[in-house]
Amino acid sequence: MLILVITSSHAQDTSKINQSNITATTAIYDFDWFIDPELVNRTTFDIPNDGNIGNGFNRVLISQNIVDSVIRGVENLVGDKVPSTAKCVYRINKNGRQIATRNTVQTVGDLPSSTRKKALLAFERDYYADVLIRIGTTKGPTIGDINGTNVTRLRPFIVLKVKVFDQEKNRVYRNRVRLRNFDKITRFQIGIAGINMTNRNALSQEQISEMVFMAVEALRNK
Repeated sequence: MLILVITSSHAQDTSKINQSNITATTAIYDFDWFIDPELVNRTTFDIPNDGNIGNGFNRVLISQNIVDSVIRGVENLVGDKVPSTAKCVYRINKNGRQIATRNTVQTVGDLPSSTRKKALLAFERDYYADVLIRIGTTKGPTIGDINGTNVTRLRPFIVLKVKVFDQEKNRVYRNRVRLRNFDKITRFQIGIAGINMTNRNALSQEQISEMVFMAVEALRNK
């Protein structure tokens, strides 16, 4: 897989952070991970005239092992960028359950979901981090015919953003990385009797994980 790093983001000066303070702690209070379903679903169906735009295949499904591995990688990255022990933290609702993201059509579940204000009230940490991973696509031209058959080439990309604040709500670190030029995905769509069927050479969970860790390493080296 070839990648190109786009360096359009701005890093925050962290020289004021005590680099020798290895006892500092960081709470990763908000962690959003979005994945375009076009990247991970091999076959989907929809019936446009009936308003039915999905059928259960159109879901982002990432195994817990991969989610846990990504969490550890992001925690290590944040702890390196703002020298500290960084951990994902979850607020607890009135029923004693963790407040976390849900697995949906576009989001990966079981990640911290909170606001900075609530995290400051709920946890006693030196720093508070907000992390965003977005894995999306840009679409090339579609080649089709009058019978509803068309082919599109999809170009995957990944964006990783990290923001860190101190106890006084001052931002002490901000940076992002965008990687693209991964292998393209072919989307083949055909319409039969009012039903659209779409096939893709979609990415595996392992390939999605590889993209994430490439972004983590790229940001680590910025």
